Amino acid sequence: MLRIHFTSEDLARVTIGYNSSLPVSEAVMSLQALRCGSGPRFSAWRHLVGKQLPARASLLGSLVPASGWAPDFLTPGPDHATPTTGAFDAIRGTPRRHLKAELHRLSSRHRLPAWTQLLAHGDPEALDAVTDTLSAYYDVAVTPFVDRMRAVLDADRAWRVHTTAHRGVGAVLAGLHPQVRWEEPVLELPGPPGQGQVDFHLEGRGLLLSAHIFCGSRPRALLNKAGTPILVYAPVWNLQSDSLVAAPPNARPGASKALATLLGRTRAAVLEALASPAGHSTKQLAQSLAISPASASEHVTALRDAGLVTSLRQANTVRHTTTALGTKLISTATRGLDPRPGS
Repeated sequence: MLRIHFTSEDLARVTIGYNSSLPVSEAVMSLQALRCGSGPRFSAWRHLVGKQLPARASLLGSLVPASGWAPDFLTPGPDHATPTTGAFDAIRGTPRRHLKAELHRLSSRHRLPAWTQLLAHGDPEALDAVTDTLSAYYDVAVTPFVDRMRAVLDADRAWRVHTTAHRGVGAVLAGLHPQVRWEEPVLELPGPPGQGQVDFHLEGRGLLLSAHIFCGSRPRALLNKAGTPILVYAPVWNLQSDSLVAAPPNARPGASKALATLLGRTRAAVLEALASPAGHSTKQLAQSLAISPASASEHVTALRDAGLVTSLRQANTVRHTTTALGTKLISTATRGLDPRPGS
């Protein structure tokens, strides 16, 4: 069990991360999902990625075990987390002592091939080979799926921000995973089997909450004595889009039959599309359903007048999302029950 201790200053410095481009750590974590399965959510993704692996992907397989800890130098911190903020340059610039310490830690748990000795001694060619391969793998495993991943992460972030505003930071911490316990001022997380209790004090540095598509079901704590500690967790997925790879338009199921019978096919599809906490603008809604903006606006207005949808203006954009009543109606119809009150 890991116990993370907060002060009042730490609670005030809890932040919810956001990157416009996705961090390289997603690619590193996805190597584990690629090898150990991780369920039907990633089945189509595994099939596509498995056919396009870089020629030297085995280099990454040697450094990233099928589960558990992977060397931190492969996952640069918040300031250099993404390709656009210099992640690969940061990896190439990893100090020799850091490489040696992390590969020693990895070798105590897994048998490493001989070439990793060169990496441990800071050999530039070995480090370049690993970095280039990781960059090529990122382009195969992450880049083609950015829009889908970003939609899931944006919806989760919107939900966490909403929870913070209405119930406080403690509710966000407690809601990260069913096995996470928040008893102020301590956050308890499940640890690996056989590991005893570990206590970590944030000491005023706060905590960055960072949702990752491929982090696995349990939150991962990236704790250190310098910089901002990070807690990586799995986002909540929209039940209407529970797959990393979107089905082609002609293969997507329409709105649930019960909902379509009640509202009409297009209006039901509009309501379901707005079920994400992040919502959609009218333009996004029209594009996702292949209808005109005028038609999308008409259906949203009718649903809003019925109390099923709410619309909020953000700068020059109006975003629409379902109300609690709209979400309940979708849930009831999906279960095949009569959605009428009193049924």
